[in-house]
Parts: sequence; structure tokens; C-alpha cells
Amino acid sequence: MEALRYLTDDERIRLLARAESRSYGPDEEILGESEYNEDIYILIGGTARIEKRTERGRAAIGHINAGEAFGEMSLLDGSPTHLSVVADVPCEAFVLPLASVADLLEEDARLASHLYHSLAVMLARRLRDRTSEVVTPPARAAADELTIVEPSEEAARRPTG
Repeated sequence: MEALRYLTDDERIRLLARAESRSYGPDEEILGESEYNEDIYILIGGTARIEKRTERGRAAIGHINAGEAFGEMSLLDGSPTHLSVVADVPCEAFVLPLASVADLLEEDARLASHLYHSLAVMLARRLRDRTSEVVTPPARAAADELTIVEPSEEAARRPTG
């Protein structure tokens, strides 16, 4: 389970003992855009799509697979959600309400550190994946053709400033 990768087995058991298990039907919204959220969701079955409202309706911009977490960004920074998460097929998720885990995180700094490490690594992977998607093959080809221009000796001797 990527979302809890760095927790020990004991820590994972203690944390998930406080989780609620929820089921969602196909096309059911799991987490809505622009909502204040204090839960971390961990998809344990099925797949869900990430959607963003646009002028022309909703646009699917990604997917979440079993083992991945979501909702963590708004929990971490206190901002409303930026995207919606909608079940593609019947889904199961563990939901970790902040109110249920806050005391555990406060009393067990090691567990908290492992949880935040897991979330940070997951977020870093998502950022790398998204960055790779943004740099399309034509853009990569153009970048490969860039030439680094070294200043001429004369330009290098000119005073600057």
C-alpha cells in the first residue's frame, strides 16, 4: 500500500484500526472539488478518476489505483480540495478522519514521521509523473535540439555592470 509504505506493520495496524471502511458505486463522487476536507482516503479496491471542473463540464485528468491515497493535500495545508475524485467502478476506501488519528499522531512521533514520509514520497512521485506528462514528446525533441551557446572570448573579457 503506497500510501503507508514507510509504516511498520504494527504502525499500519494501529492507524488503520481508526479508519472507516466506505464503499462507492460507479460514478459516485468520493471527494468533491472545493470542499474542506479533514480526511485521508486510501483506495483499497477499484479505481477512481480525478476530475476538474471546466467551463465545458468536468474533465478527467488522472486516475487513482488501489493502494494510493488522496485528500491528503487539503488535510496537510487546510485548503479546500482542488479536484474531485469519482469512482470508475465499485470502490472500497479506508477513510482516516483527522479527528480519529490526531491523538495517535501526537503521542507517537515515529508513526507520524513514517506517515508523513509515506505521503511525501507519494506526492513526489505524482509530481514527477505529472511533470513527465506535461513534457510531451515534441517538447522533448525540441529540448534535445537546444544548443548551449558559450560566450565568445571577447564577450567574456568585456566588463559587466
